[in-house]
Amino acid sequence: MKILFIYFLTFSTSVSFGQKKILDYLKANYESAPTDVIIHVDSLLAYNKNYNKAAVAEIKYYQAFAYQKIKNHKKSLEIFNEILPFFKKNDIKKIKILLNQSNSNTYLANYTDAANQALEVLNLAKKIKQNKYIVSANNALSFIYYSNKDYTKAFDYLSNTVTLALKEKDSVRLSATYNNIAIIYKSMANFKQALLYNKKSLEISFLIKDNEGIGKSYSNIGRLYELFGKYDKAVEYYVKAIKNNEEIKLLNSIPYANIGEVFLIKKNYAKATENFLKAVKIEKTNTKSAQNIYSSLLKTAIKQKDFEQALIYQTKFDSLYNINIKAQNEEQIKMLKNQHKLFKSKEEIVQYKSINIKNRIIFGILTGLLILLGLYWYQSTRNKVLKNEKEKLSLEQTVLRSQMNPHFIFNALSAIQNSLLDNDTIKSATYLSRFAKLIRQNFDFINQKSISLAEEIDALKNYLDTQKLRFQDKFNYEINIFSDVDVNLVEIPPLLIQPFIENAIEHGFKNKKEQGKIILNISKEKNKICYEIKDNGLGQLSAKNDGKTHSTDIFKKRIKLLGKKDEDSFVINTSKKGTTIKFCLTQV
Repeated sequence: MKILFIYFLTFSTSVSFGQKKILDYLKANYESAPTDVIIHVDSLLAYNKNYNKAAVAEIKYYQAFAYQKIKNHKKSLEIFNEILPFFKKNDIKKIKILLNQSNSNTYLANYTDAANQALEVLNLAKKIKQNKYIVSANNALSFIYYSNKDYTKAFDYLSNTVTLALKEKDSVRLSATYNNIAIIYKSMANFKQALLYNKKSLEISFLIKDNEGIGKSYSNIGRLYELFGKYDKAVEYYVKAIKNNEEIKLLNSIPYANIGEVFLIKKNYAKATENFLKAVKIEKTNTKSAQNIYSSLLKTAIKQKDFEQALIYQTKFDSLYNINIKAQNEEQIKMLKNQHKLFKSKEEIVQYKSINIKNRIIFGILTGLLILLGLYWYQSTRNKVLKNEKEKLSLEQTVLRSQMNPHFIFNALSAIQNSLLDNDTIKSATYLSRFAKLIRQNFDFINQKSISLAEEIDALKNYLDTQKLRFQDKFNYEINIFSDVDVNLVEIPPLLIQPFIENAIEHGFKNKKEQGKIILNISKEKNKICYEIKDNGLGQLSAKNDGKTHSTDIFKKRIKLLGKKDEDSFVINTSKKGTTIKFCLTQV
């Protein structure tokens, strides 16, 4: 803080030696110590009232970047909007402000504002021929459209960067852009093109001897082979990434964790555990990354039914979770306390001296109580939010993991085995392909809060077709979607309908001699999408211990966690003639 007081004494309204020292300090520290920079600027502005608005803008410029660094994008935007008029049109700082405004608005999903600001950067950068910011603007626009799943426009802006990089023979920029193009193709599920561009990036990295880029490309290519289902090839590239990183003495846990996930899929739990442990050893000081890896280790131990080891991993996971939450809370409390202290200006201090001792004591007590109450309220509210989020995460994971239950997997594999024994090659191949796709879809959905209705229906059809093969067409189904329902725009929690379909097949048709029938109707009522599931099964009146009540309760909890009171719309009617289930979900 001694340096801080020197700044107070030397600052003036013009660009003086003291002001230069302040700006140099802020510039040097806003990335590495953003919280300290925020506090320094607040102190400076609280205790000095004699400098002009242009000088304030120069100082707040770095404070805005510091807020962005700690992901307080709303505050960052507020400061950028305040200081923007004080910078000239062709000033590089103005271009930087607009670019970072665009980044913050993208983070906050204000895509229209983000796109307008990025376009303004593009125009200004072209006028003053600043290729660096032309590229940055194109990349920003590409990411905005990528975030909106408009992959065509995202690709167009990256193509502009490629053209510029080729013109300037900028291999580093070209390699990075090819990687971004690969990401877009991967999002479009065009893994072949994604692989092509990742390999192009790798070739450039070899030419310019960018060893770190080589390691990243190896990992990216390995991930694509994993998505292709070519697990041996994926492992081969992950191993290449590890060897490359070892040669340049770069500690990177990602390839080890990726290999662990591949072996987990292949049910080689020993190899999976070995690689996850190597990954967590690298990330021992990074509590957030280590927490994710212990989650994978926990999953592996459960698959092995090694519950003693699972308990150890669960304990470590919980410990890291608590450390991360505590660190986050302490940072927030520290910020609140420091900002509160800095609100007192010199005028307030002079005013305090004129107040008698009695009033000062009363004021001090009241202020202290308010601060304590405020902190208590803040902490209490924060803990409630965190508890709700944890419960929501736990419930979602429990539900999604339960979709592919061991009973179903065993029966499906038995059906495949029987078809093989019957020498029915086409049937076996069809069944195996659908079953594999179903497993992949469940893995894809397990970490998503919501998916499109189109994805949900695709997974549902795949599940129903798999069950039809298993039960030898003992039942039929139909899915009716009304014309005013856009399945690509409607969002739905993943695998929400499947448990009711499963109940109809496993219980409703179990002892039924006649042909079973399942009908799913999806319609729109005002701002709600309504789902009606009908079956002609024998009903669930006697099935008290078959899990249906449990499934219904979990379904209601999932809907309740969305906070739109849609759980009140849930209705189930069951009889010996069949079961009808109906519910509606509010669309934003």
